[in-house]
Amino acid sequence: MMKMNDRYQMNELLSAIQNAGSILLFPHISPDGDTIGSTLALKMLLVRLKKQVTIILEDTPPGNLSFMPDIYCVRLYEEAVKVLTLADDTLAISLDVSSDDRLGSSLELFNRIKTTAQLDHHPTNPGFAMINVIDDTAPATAILVHRMFEGFGLPLQREEAICLYTGLSTDTGNFVYKNTNVEAFQMMGKLMEAGLPIATYARILFRCKEKEHIALLGKALPTMRYLCGGEIAGMHVSTAQIREAGATSEHADGVVDYAIDASGVKIAYFCRETDEGCVKCSLRALTPYRVDQVAEKFGGGGHQLAAGCMLDGPLEEAQLKIEAALQEAYHGGGVN
Repeated sequence: MMKMNDRYQMNELLSAIQNAGSILLFPHISPDGDTIGSTLALKMLLVRLKKQVTIILEDTPPGNLSFMPDIYCVRLYEEAVKVLTLADDTLAISLDVSSDDRLGSSLELFNRIKTTAQLDHHPTNPGFAMINVIDDTAPATAILVHRMFEGFGLPLQREEAICLYTGLSTDTGNFVYKNTNVEAFQMMGKLMEAGLPIATYARILFRCKEKEHIALLGKALPTMRYLCGGEIAGMHVSTAQIREAGATSEHADGVVDYAIDASGVKIAYFCRETDEGCVKCSLRALTPYRVDQVAEKFGGGGHQLAAGCMLDGPLEEAQLKIEAALQEAYHGGGVN
């Protein structure tokens, strides 16, 4: 088992950055606001330190994050791997990647680099890099990137503040999740001082809904069913329903919130079928319940109150498996 000082090696990372000739940054697959926001902010910091930086991602960044500064600098793995030249002083850093399989096909490149590091806040992270900066008390990986700005003594600039705000606000549910802490609001003060136009970006992130998302929600809500006296709730959609809604995977973000926000619900899930025939499950819980252990049973991970996993199809069987596991957690297997 890793010791705590093996999970928070910030000084080692700052030193490795200073010694690196080039740096590759790796967000996780199915990217969200925290992994993309943290990665872009770190890239901006490293450029200010005169480092050569490349962001490598298996997937195309989701359209709902297209407003982010410098988002189009992200390079797809298949293209980048053909042109990159790795040297002994190349440093790889993953951001918000809870386990190495969350790198997808980029894992092969990550493992080829002599020095690897990571920034993450997931308690389930096994510490897969050579240098691990893991703090599961941090509400978002963006917090750790902000600490790096402070470590290098660099004041925040406006575009960096936008990226860090995206990461912090999305992983705290716009500052209402249990993980929201004092440091989150202290950091927000710094972001505001840097010129963050909060009204603009809060609306983009939390109020504006794409028509495809609304259409997909219309398919999901009629499938809502309740278990355990209404304290577990869940929904599902098939690939056919996703196509009928004109939606893609990114339009499914936030659908599970309608289940956990239903009055009286303590644990919630949303299952959606993928084009490959697998079933992606998003899980949510309210204290004192937890869903990270449920996700781990199926090879996934996450936080106590928000986690996810992938199951084999068909959809109906996967849904029954998730419901059985969530009922076990409800009856005591997943309570703090």
